[in-house]
Amino acid sequence: MTGQPRQRETRRRAETRRRLVDAAREVFAEHSIRDTPVELICETAGYSRGAFYSNFDTKEDLFLAVYEEEMALRIQRTQDIVDQVIALGIEDERDLHEAIVKVGAACAESLIADQNWYLLVTEFRAHALRDPQLRERAGEHLERLNDAVADLMLRALDRLDLRIVVDAKDAVRALTSVYEAELERTAFTGVKATTQSALFTEIFPSMVRSFIEPRE
Repeated sequence: MTGQPRQRETRRRAETRRRLVDAAREVFAEHSIRDTPVELICETAGYSRGAFYSNFDTKEDLFLAVYEEEMALRIQRTQDIVDQVIALGIEDERDLHEAIVKVGAACAESLIADQNWYLLVTEFRAHALRDPQLRERAGEHLERLNDAVADLMLRALDRLDLRIVVDAKDAVRALTSVYEAELERTAFTGVKATTQSALFTEIFPSMVRSFIEPRE
């Protein structure tokens, strides 16, 4: 009998956390992390400050939970895109180039469409860089993301009988910088980014192809 109350408590706690994360994603996007009071998150989620502080120590803790979830969703989305492209078949160099363009453009499309997310991540990173403890935690999350994307890349290349000629994590950092540079340019200039730009149709595919070769 004691197990049932414990299970109900676990479910309630998970539901509270879920609603706080959903509320934070909504209000952070509208007001920024800095300008969002804890009270607004709680009001949006339908809970008291006590519920917030029983799950998170700070708004930054909550943002890291949002970040982790968002990155997991984006990685799964990328995996789905990779699966679809590989299923179409890759017979030659032209097919490989087109496959890279499709994957790169699909990933870029979700980032371009969600400028608010880029702004939130940039805001959080700037804050974390000034806080030693938060900087360490943010760095750990960043490394886990990098590891996950590198693993996805390696598995995709293996399915295509290809191998990477540089460190996979370094390759991911280099490729990610392409996206971040375009998002930064868009944020500062207001010029609308497009997946049809040479950055995504030529430069990104060329970078990827310079990292890979047929597996012997």
